[in-house]
Amino acid sequence: MTTNRPSCPLCGNNTKKNGTTSKSTTRWRCTHCGHSFTRNTQTHNKNTATMALFIQWATGTQSLTTFAAHHGVTRQTMHHRFRWCWWIIPTPTIDSFRIHDQIFLDATYLKSGCLLIAASKTHVINWTWARHETTAAYTELLRPIAAPLIAVTDGGQGAQSAIHHCWPTTRIQRCLVHAQRTVRRHTTSNPRTDAGKTLYRLALKLTRITDLDQASTWVAHLHEFDHTYREWMNEKTTIKDPATGAYTKVYTHQRVRAAYQSLLSLHRRDLLFTYLQPPPTTIDPDNLAATTNSLEGGINAPIKELARRHRGLSLPHQRTVMDWWLYLHTEVPDDPVKIAR
Repeated sequence: MTTNRPSCPLCGNNTKKNGTTSKSTTRWRCTHCGHSFTRNTQTHNKNTATMALFIQWATGTQSLTTFAAHHGVTRQTMHHRFRWCWWIIPTPTIDSFRIHDQIFLDATYLKSGCLLIAASKTHVINWTWARHETTAAYTELLRPIAAPLIAVTDGGQGAQSAIHHCWPTTRIQRCLVHAQRTVRRHTTSNPRTDAGKTLYRLALKLTRITDLDQASTWVAHLHEFDHTYREWMNEKTTIKDPATGAYTKVYTHQRVRAAYQSLLSLHRRDLLFTYLQPPPTTIDPDNLAATTNSLEGGINAPIKELARRHRGLSLPHQRTVMDWWLYLHTEVPDDPVKIAR
């Protein structure tokens, strides 16, 4: 005997009534996979349900095999249903007139390429894919966005050049954590010389500075380091080139010297304490950040974890998964199902 019960739009099995919606529309639930739907929407538009499942899987942490089993179908069946979903790639909706107090810029490298991201403290603003961090890639990232008051970067030349070109009025704040990492790369975290120990301790104090008085004290200590160890840093050693046999002089303590020069350069270019001297039009001057931690921890880390969970995807498919995750973390994303329509 025929019934008026619809089949499940996902697995095609029998369904049963499952109450009603707020508009008194009968809700149905699949007795096999548990999928819930209403007849007048997903039954007549199977692609809607498929797209919703695709987004749920792509931005989640389950493997396709586990996800398919949870919905009562095989991995091959779910893979077949998702085939057309890969062609839909979201793009961010950018308010080109909104001026942010701060925008954070960073890049993360995945199997599918270099992902450049611009974000506020709370949401993704824009992103783009490139092979490397270049001025052209950052220019593509920044061009659609209105110039913020302050841009926080990790110090890459590509980012700084693009900022000067696209946002000439924007002030730059160098991420202080990255400045510390540069020093640590030269001195190591366990320096052997007194100069190295002093400079490394000075670098560690950067992220503890909260006002201009502390900043002035830090700069004074940097100059004091130069006065104390200048003669020592200028010492040279004569070495022989094994290839040519020629003798040449090089700095004996090159690594400590390079660490010092990195801090001195940032100070001279006024990139260390921009967050303590915000422009007068800043809306929330007390909430400015000196690092890109909100971007690295809140966006880059989940992105890398998502890539690990979905390892094995082809390069274009991995990019699509990342695009959807980033899109759903913009300020006001549209419903992916509506985009698919």
